[in-house]
Amino acid sequence: MTQRKTQTATAMAARLESLDPATPRYGILAAAREFKASWVELGERLTAAREKEAYAAWGYPSFEAYCRRELQIKQDTANKLTRSFSYLRDHEPKVLDAREGRSMPALDVVDLLSQAKERTEISADAFDSIREQAMDPEARVTRAAIMKKFREADPDAFRPAAKPKDVSPPGPNDLRKALLLAERLQSVLTAQEGDVFNAAATKAAAVVAELKARFAAMEGGAGPALATPHRPGTPHSGADDVAAVH
Repeated sequence: MTQRKTQTATAMAARLESLDPATPRYGILAAAREFKASWVELGERLTAAREKEAYAAWGYPSFEAYCRRELQIKQDTANKLTRSFSYLRDHEPKVLDAREGRSMPALDVVDLLSQAKERTEISADAFDSIREQAMDPEARVTRAAIMKKFREADPDAFRPAAKPKDVSPPGPNDLRKALLLAERLQSVLTAQEGDVFNAAATKAAAVVAELKARFAAMEGGAGPALATPHRPGTPHSGADDVAAVH
């Protein structure tokens, strides 16, 4: 890992030697080398390059390709930098104006604020309270601390969205399984005595008939045969409990 970092630093230094220090391209690459010390400067320069599509004039087909090949920055990191700087520029201009004389909030903290509207459901007052803590130069809050504040107001804040349920219609195999269970239930109820069981058996028979009709319509045929319900006082065969479904 150390050798790889050294090679990357050497390559970036060599690239800087070949560029005019007065150009935006040189400025971005220099800021990338100092990324850990000054994410705001790199975010500002990257945002300008992205919005003006300057990377095209430098021979790159996309912003992502430029960041990956020349700056050795992953796409997610580049997006986080530009998203976070844009948030400060658009919503916290006073913080940017005073950056020379104050410590700046951490990149991960600003990134949370930039996504809060889309990924949380909290009141404007709650957000303002969290934002003030995040922007306080004396507080030096961490991402974990800000995340805790968000989840105190909204337990589902920043959690992955639930996967949509499969709403596709049942297929033949689903109907086979349902029909088998319904026929077994009908057989058990029919074998019992009493008005309650008789009424339940009648309803089960209706369910069986409905499932059989749906299966027949899907298959374009007569559908699987119904199991013969077992009657009290008659010999019972294990085959009675199994639908003719294969």
